[in-house]
Amino acid sequence: MLLKILKLIVRYILYFRDVSWDAFYYFNYSTLKIKKRNNENLSAQILAHVHSVERAFSLKSPRKTFGIELVENLKKLIKNIKVKNKYNYELKIFQSAMTEYSNYHKIQNSYSSYLKPYKAYLHESSNLNSLYKDVVNSRHSIRSFGRHNISDLCVLKAISHAKNITPSVCNRQAWEVVLIRDKEHVRKVLEFQNGNTGIENIQNVVLVCSTMTSFFGSSERNQPYIDGGIFLMSLLNSFHYYNIANCALNWSVDRNKDSKLKKFLNIDNSRVIITMIGLGSYDVKEIKVASSYRKPLKDILRIVE
Repeated sequence: MLLKILKLIVRYILYFRDVSWDAFYYFNYSTLKIKKRNNENLSAQILAHVHSVERAFSLKSPRKTFGIELVENLKKLIKNIKVKNKYNYELKIFQSAMTEYSNYHKIQNSYSSYLKPYKAYLHESSNLNSLYKDVVNSRHSIRSFGRHNISDLCVLKAISHAKNITPSVCNRQAWEVVLIRDKEHVRKVLEFQNGNTGIENIQNVVLVCSTMTSFFGSSERNQPYIDGGIFLMSLLNSFHYYNIANCALNWSVDRNKDSKLKKFLNIDNSRVIITMIGLGSYDVKEIKVASSYRKPLKDILRIVE
């Protein structure tokens, strides 16, 4: 009995040690530590601000006054760049966003770019003969849904397809999907999430969750997010394959808001909410989607030989 208690105490000590190191590293290297920002912090902030501008242009009806405070903050971030050749990619997409923003608001500016923060997209329906590369290469986050109803059966088929193809640690399949169909519930759930303003005609909301009960020990404390993230990407591609337009809506919230949503939807605290997905139909006509330009390969690849 004493040995069991000692083993349990050791496991708790190891867990709190590991969690403390997680908190220490996050505090030191994320933007939480305001006085100590590195190049990667600055890049991430610029990308996030630029993408907010891109998102606005992918909506059906952007607010005429959108982005005033956002753009001012973005300009301040750009001023923090000391060595410009280290930020060629960031400056390029900044120029793209500012050129379009200035033209939209009819503001005199010195910006010029051949890139656009949005691009035209016309959905071509997938079918059994569709090639995998064509399906995944044509998926975009949609913020301008169509008006015709999506098929309940196709939503279920997409979820089933995703759970059949997604790998997980030791095949534990620690996923749970909460599908919200009722219009009033959809509206209320979206109120908990602050990144869907301006997106019209969301018909269903999907919550992707991971079950913490499926994981073992301190070493797997982050595994719910890893397995949940892998499942999420499979699900987004599956929805697209079944011709259901989708947009992942981040669930980066404090504990209080997380608890309120769980209470509203009767989700057990043993579940980790990974993200929301807004579902709708593809518009029959051409729409705008965010360009979301990607970093060059050299910026994300390190080869060890």
